[in-house]
Amino acid sequence: MERRTICFRLIGSNNEEEAFTLRVHHHGRFNEAKNEYIGGEVTYFDWVCIDFLSLLNLDVIAKDLGYRLPLSYYWKEYGENVEYEQEVEDAAMEDCVDPTSYWEQSFEIPEMASEDRDGSESDMHLSEGELNSVDGSEEERRHTPWVRKTYPEFNAETDLKDPKFQVGQVFASADLFRKAVRAHALKQRRAVVFEKNDPNRIRVGCKSENCGWQIFASILSEDRRTFKVKTYTPLHTCAMVFKNGFVNSNMLGRKYVNQWRVNPDWNFAGFAQQLRDDYSVDASLWQYYRARKHAKKLIEGTVKEQYARIWDYCAELRRMNPGSTTQVKCSLDGDIPVFQRIYICLAALRKGWLEGCRRIIGLDGCFIKGQHRGQLLIAVGVDPNNQMYPIAYAVVETENRETWQWFLELLKVDLNINNSHGIAWITDKQKGLIDAITDLFPNSEHRFCVKHLHNNFKVYHKGLLLKQTLWGAATAATEQRFAQKMAYMREVSASAYEWMTDKDPRHWSRAFFKEFPKCDMLCNNYCEGFNSAILEARDKPIITLLEMIRNYLMKRMAKKRVEVDKWHHLVGPKVFKFIEKVKLETSGCHSDFCGNNIFQVRNFEQDQFVVDIQNRTCACRRWQLVGIPCVHAMCVIMTSNMDPIQFVDDCYKKDRYKLAYDPVIYGLNGPSMWPQTGDTPIRCPEFKKQRGRPRKARKLQSDEVRQDGTTRLRKNYVLIHCRRCGQVGHNKKRGRQQKKTPK
Repeated sequence: MERRTICFRLIGSNNEEEAFTLRVHHHGRFNEAKNEYIGGEVTYFDWVCIDFLSLLNLDVIAKDLGYRLPLSYYWKEYGENVEYEQEVEDAAMEDCVDPTSYWEQSFEIPEMASEDRDGSESDMHLSEGELNSVDGSEEERRHTPWVRKTYPEFNAETDLKDPKFQVGQVFASADLFRKAVRAHALKQRRAVVFEKNDPNRIRVGCKSENCGWQIFASILSEDRRTFKVKTYTPLHTCAMVFKNGFVNSNMLGRKYVNQWRVNPDWNFAGFAQQLRDDYSVDASLWQYYRARKHAKKLIEGTVKEQYARIWDYCAELRRMNPGSTTQVKCSLDGDIPVFQRIYICLAALRKGWLEGCRRIIGLDGCFIKGQHRGQLLIAVGVDPNNQMYPIAYAVVETENRETWQWFLELLKVDLNINNSHGIAWITDKQKGLIDAITDLFPNSEHRFCVKHLHNNFKVYHKGLLLKQTLWGAATAATEQRFAQKMAYMREVSASAYEWMTDKDPRHWSRAFFKEFPKCDMLCNNYCEGFNSAILEARDKPIITLLEMIRNYLMKRMAKKRVEVDKWHHLVGPKVFKFIEKVKLETSGCHSDFCGNNIFQVRNFEQDQFVVDIQNRTCACRRWQLVGIPCVHAMCVIMTSNMDPIQFVDDCYKKDRYKLAYDPVIYGLNGPSMWPQTGDTPIRCPEFKKQRGRPRKARKLQSDEVRQDGTTRLRKNYVLIHCRRCGQVGHNKKRGRQQKKTPK
């Protein structure tokens, strides 16, 4: 479209000052013979006052455009004909806007009436008051050579997706301008280079010598921070490229941070395909690793930042979940605290365990796999549906007697355990844990996980028969049955029997367990299940680790509150399933009534047991240990046409389950909303990198089968013979390697 230079006389002023738009052609050359300007760019300056225009003002304009003095100026007055290259003029017109289009943003134009230079009257009229409301006082107008129009501002949130440039465009900072140029180059698939790149001015051009695309921006003198585009040639005449130096790991991490936030397991194949679709470039595997690492830093923050905000995180946790316990222990390096441990017990979990769960707690520890290694200590109970119920957790530097005692002292206060007679523990034979429980809870029952006991047992005593005999002794519910199993073990292997007699049976056999917990479990599976549930969190930085655990517990509590309304019976689904299984086993039993609610039951093994329905006891002790009728009691109940659920202990009932899961774990606000405690930021512990690649997968036992769908068993306990020499301990290939000696 055609652009007209606007000139008019200001009405109501003492001096008749004329303002007009100054069109500046630059970065080209002037042909005096043909009276034409060749090449270059066009920049417009609006509201130029003719009385203040001089060579000094032109020097200011030239500096504003990024040129160095001295320069040659060619001046053509209004109305004289000057020829310009039409392509350059058209390109400039696309990026320039009529100044009258900006007047509405500053003031409302009423009736307009003024005189044009040729004497004709226009429909433009501005009063003095309306003029001063925009340009300031009359004194300020006299000392201002020109007033520029309002230029468009670059919005980083919306414009970075597809940047569009124009002369006069302003950027909040030099970094934002650089990001916009890089984004433009990637979007247009062009190779550009920063020819001038310093804090005050930036000039970018196309790498192709035959392409005239370029953009120049410099800092504004008003705030020494804002950048403004002074020169812009928008047309690319070069070909597109599909290998761009701006496509680096940092850029890709920022670009695809949301994809990794939604899907942390986004693999290399999906990443490479997305990069091809967006930029038509191929990514390397290491580029993917570095981009993912950078994205994780943007999502989770750096490790140092997370340790520094532990105080704030604990304050937010206590604020949103009143009554919760958070305890942080640090060592001092001068006046700077260095992280050692953190303990967390949420108020909802504490209340739910006290009101709805049995008095048995499993303790376990697992490795933290992140940059700063440590141990995660957990305390897990058993809910009325025979499922795990996490109580408290802690991150410590190592697993020893000191850390376990620190953890159990805090847990003892939270659970209000004043009398250790009414509590039972089940643990592995971990370092220092046995001594810590003995010191703090001397009268409590302490059970050992039989699976871990067997792992130690099979090191010296291998074989399926010994394994079955050991488990038979552990599952025996009476002392007589236990003695029979141990006598059989002595017949099979005297050394195995001697090894087991050194272990106190009160810690690993049901025959010596107390009856008050109503739980006969022999393995610490609930702790193992919790460790498996939080497996993804164990390689994260400290606050991310704690938040993932809290989120898991919060969602689990909410899920259980919904599930309980779908129960069809007064007991949970797992307990009901167990009752149905016991019913099927009663087919081989026969009961005889004795009197006073006493029955005699004979099973298919020709063993007899006395059952007291009123006191809910059986001579086999299974009913007393578990709280659910055993097979002998179930035979009596079914023969008498009674409801078995009525004889189940109250700890399995629906009401108790609701008490356990009714408390609510409340969510937390984001880090920007956390309270500022003002405490000295905690420094992360010293990290010593070990040689080799960090191990993240658990080392399997020799008799464990992989869960990866393998169809071939490992050669356990198989002696390898060499085909060449016949010796034991190596094969043909390794025997050949052993014969090779260094020269």
